[in-house]
Amino acid sequence: MRHNRLRRFILDDLGTFTVEASLVFPAILICTVILLFVGMFAYQHVYVGQLARSAAEKLAFTWTNSHKDINTGSYNPQETDGLYWRLTQDNVSDLFGLLHGSSGGSISLPTNQVNGLVQRKLAKASVLFPKGVTGTASYKNYLLDHRIEVTVKKSFVMPTFLSRWMRATQTERSAVVHVVDSIELIRTTDLTRTYLPTLIGRISPGKAKAALVDPVKTDLSGPSVKIQSERQASTYLRSLVGGTEVIRTTPSGKSRTIDALDARGIGHQAFYSMTEAQLRTEQLPKDVELLQHDPTVKGIVWHFFKKDASGKGMPTVSFRKELERKGIVVVIHN
Repeated sequence: MRHNRLRRFILDDLGTFTVEASLVFPAILICTVILLFVGMFAYQHVYVGQLARSAAEKLAFTWTNSHKDINTGSYNPQETDGLYWRLTQDNVSDLFGLLHGSSGGSISLPTNQVNGLVQRKLAKASVLFPKGVTGTASYKNYLLDHRIEVTVKKSFVMPTFLSRWMRATQTERSAVVHVVDSIELIRTTDLTRTYLPTLIGRISPGKAKAALVDPVKTDLSGPSVKIQSERQASTYLRSLVGGTEVIRTTPSGKSRTIDALDARGIGHQAFYSMTEAQLRTEQLPKDVELLQHDPTVKGIVWHFFKKDASGKGMPTVSFRKELERKGIVVVIHN
């Protein structure tokens, strides 16, 4: 009887649906959750890619004027970055980065701390980043190719087993856009059309080659001048720098004769036989006063002329450093 009862229990199909459902449903649920997170991850990946592309395009569109609105491109015509910003503030040095590598202008986004025109332009993209989104923006100038690259990152929360399987905890996309400076293109084209016909044929290749002189085969030392006195050194110095002898009075009431004051306001002093002690106690205080209080004297240069090949009487290293700290330039003449 027990055998028949066990046989009927095994062959009876009552409750089989419940058993099958309890075995299949967890697998279906796990697959559904995996597909849900994979779909969300794919959507976010596309979203950050579109955000990077949009930010790069808007930066490129408004690059010619930092006052342009990042979204509309509108600006006040009276607000500009100056006439020569393309030469001095547009990372032209990135051209040399082709040879030795250059990071160019690069900042992290979003940010409020900027330094320079390039970083200020890149920082405008911060308003385009929603909360929780970070990234970087960089600009490189290769003279004929101006590139803006924007990288966008956004963290993605998913179950641990999925993050290990997909090997990703965030989505990241980059976009590169080339800046088209129509104003500069028109200006360069106009300049080329205007001056190129004038320059062509101005000088023949033969004349240009004849005008080039190999400096190795020429004597660049100039005429030899033998200095034998302080007065001769002063006269030679005036002819060398094209200056005139002037007398200035220091604020302390001392009279100072400047051997040669050139057109730029640089005072040149010639020394041939004075000792370091005399220079330190007599000449140095006067020149320091002139540098600090006389607006007509823009700088002081001390010229030392050697008496012989041994260099005896030349200022010591410590004295030269002291002069440089006080703003006086030292030149040694052979």
